[in-house]
Amino acid sequence: MKKIIFLFIIFTCTTSLAQSKIEGFIYDGMSNEPLPYCTIRIYGTKAHSTITNEDGKFAVDSAFSRDSLEIRHLGFKTKKAALSYFEKESKLNLEMDVSVLDEVVLTAGADRVYPYTLLGRVIEVYRKSISTTVSKAFLTMVSSTRNIPIEQVEGFYNTEQNLAKGISELRVKSGRFGQNSSFPFYSLDNTKILSDFQLFGTSKQILPDYPGNLTYNAIERIYDVKIDDCISCNKEEVSLSFSPKVANGRLFYGQMLVDPKLLVIKKIELWAEDPKTNALTSINPDVDLTPKEIRLNIVFNPMDLEKIQYLELHFQMGYRSKNVSEIIDSRTFLYFFDYDTFFEDPYFTRTIPFNNDYDKMIALQASDDFWEINYQFPKSINENKSMDFMKKNGFLINFNNYIPLNDLKYTRPTVISWQRARRLGWEHIHDLSTEENEDGEMKNNPGKNITTGKAYDTPFQQLRSKPSQKDKDNINICYMVDSYKGENGITEIVSRTLLDIDSSQFSYERTKNKLVYFNIIFDIYEVYRQLAASRITENMTFDEAKLIFDEMYLGALTEVKKIEKETHNGSDHDGLVKWNNRIKAKLNIDNFVSLK
Repeated sequence: MKKIIFLFIIFTCTTSLAQSKIEGFIYDGMSNEPLPYCTIRIYGTKAHSTITNEDGKFAVDSAFSRDSLEIRHLGFKTKKAALSYFEKESKLNLEMDVSVLDEVVLTAGADRVYPYTLLGRVIEVYRKSISTTVSKAFLTMVSSTRNIPIEQVEGFYNTEQNLAKGISELRVKSGRFGQNSSFPFYSLDNTKILSDFQLFGTSKQILPDYPGNLTYNAIERIYDVKIDDCISCNKEEVSLSFSPKVANGRLFYGQMLVDPKLLVIKKIELWAEDPKTNALTSINPDVDLTPKEIRLNIVFNPMDLEKIQYLELHFQMGYRSKNVSEIIDSRTFLYFFDYDTFFEDPYFTRTIPFNNDYDKMIALQASDDFWEINYQFPKSINENKSMDFMKKNGFLINFNNYIPLNDLKYTRPTVISWQRARRLGWEHIHDLSTEENEDGEMKNNPGKNITTGKAYDTPFQQLRSKPSQKDKDNINICYMVDSYKGENGITEIVSRTLLDIDSSQFSYERTKNKLVYFNIIFDIYEVYRQLAASRITENMTFDEAKLIFDEMYLGALTEVKKIEKETHNGSDHDGLVKWNNRIKAKLNIDNFVSLK
């Protein structure tokens, strides 16, 4: 049976990485179970680290085929092997590192005070930490209900972390996501939960507290702390467990894997049932979200225990509306890599106040080669199943380097990127839930007819600027410019023309001429973006590229002022025809024909 399962894993876990990657599985030699999240260090041509996925699978570039690797996992002996081993074999077993506890530790553990003292000393050391580490990070998240996928997210981030405060910053570099079109559910704000969590700080946080957030006196008063028997601990480690004396939902249960001599923490495991939390509510007033269970694991890098290697958050919640009652399971895995380095942050020629990471992901580049180069581990069986489901029963954003027009009706983003095949329609510019009031003006009714499973149950902006016949158009468009290292180490510059609907003001004049006018303005900016892109050379720095796009942006602004004047803000048909002909010559787009 196990052989059948293993073959199933091999064949179902194949990804686009398989052609150019060496892949393998790491297993527990005793139980013959796959080992998730093993640390793998490559030695040879150049330094490289990776990690196994939740199925124990890893993949590294075939360029490392002559190198050796070192595999580490808590509770197991470190093992080294030639990477070429996996060219013939598919899995490698690790041996458990079982040691008898030191007699001193055993004696101390029998002392009721010692566990509290040890925990207090460790917390004091970490709370004094002031050093900050920057790194890249890779996030995966899958949410489901009754084993039916409802959401899948992947993202690359720039991060800052501190041993006392935890994650101080998470800035998305590039991302993509999929949604079940019949049950849109968005939970990427889990990144805010993780960023808000204080490793050893004492400020108020969204998640429940644990001893790391408390004073020594408070720990003694409200927690039972002891040293556990630990068959997976080596001779240098002890397992400190802690449980609230009174379960009130505001305190985590948990345990720490600690080196008592060095006062170093290797892993923290926390869990809570029916937790009381702050700020975890639905944006939809007709939906109640009730936290049922939270599990949070924090694992420190075995190569450098002063750095977090990954966080794993399992969040189960009750979802209730007038028509639906479900239990939703959401799993977020955030892996830190390439410490002391970071991605170039995307650049915008004007500031866009994004509502959240979903909104920003839609605006950012998601080039296939960027993802191919930076992808950290193969998709798991669960992630592959979720992806297949989304392809058949949902939609995927940024997986094909563009967003299909039909998918916008689900996401209704506040920022839209220019596309040749997509002309702006009234459904993009104005809130579909608007209706006229007694004075003939428009008003927004985002709460009207909202039902579970509709597109309105999303984190995207529902309230547009109130349109009026008296309002002057204020169309906010900018360029997104991004940089990344390509396959041959050459810097690639990518760009997009973005319309920020949320901060734009459109007069409510639903005529064809007005819609043509808005599209021509969008096209003018795209013409200048293409001109800027044509001036980018192979050896150009990112800062030099930014200057070029800034220059072209100012040129586009000048052109837009001309069309405003020459068409009287879109009301002069003959003027619009002249500008439309200019766009047709530049982009081969006829807005009068396209907008029927």
